Amino acid sequence: MLAGCAALPDDAPFVEQLDEDTGLTVARLGRPIELYRELFRKVQTERFGFIGPFETNQMGKRELFLWVATPHEGDDPPPPPKVTLDGQVLELGTPGRAPDFAGLRAPPYKIPTPWIAQFYFRIDSATVARLGEAQNVSVELIEDTRNGQVTAQYRAELAGDPRLREFAKQH
Repeated sequence: MLAGCAALPDDAPFVEQLDEDTGLTVARLGRPIELYRELFRKVQTERFGFIGPFETNQMGKRELFLWVATPHEGDDPPPPPKVTLDGQVLELGTPGRAPDFAGLRAPPYKIPTPWIAQFYFRIDSATVARLGEAQNVSVELIEDTRNGQVTAQYRAELAGDPRLREFAKQH
């Protein structure tokens, strides 16, 4: 006889799983929304960023977060990114920079490369609803280059992607 929960594939729109290290249940997208940078430097890995909401649940105490991951080189932490939905800036507050900000020992999403800066923003259900209704999302950040600071923008069109709508329905 088999016991336990069946695992959902990471390409499912919405998954819940137990973080065995902390005992938290984590509800998240199967995989984060991939953001694409149209103007990029020669390094291929700088083309993509990622964003994804998640919820932690510890014995009924639920908290919502927005995880943002962007390429980053260097030792100094980058300034927090600006997130917009359909051209409207989300007011997100001060982010955490590590999974422990959300009570986790590891990121809620798989990190595709080791040179990623991660940001953990606390959000509320109204922000989750806005994410679910959004047609496009962008993440803007300031990068230091040899020629000074430049603004980088990562975008995704969400119209055909049901994952954020599914997550919003659950929250």
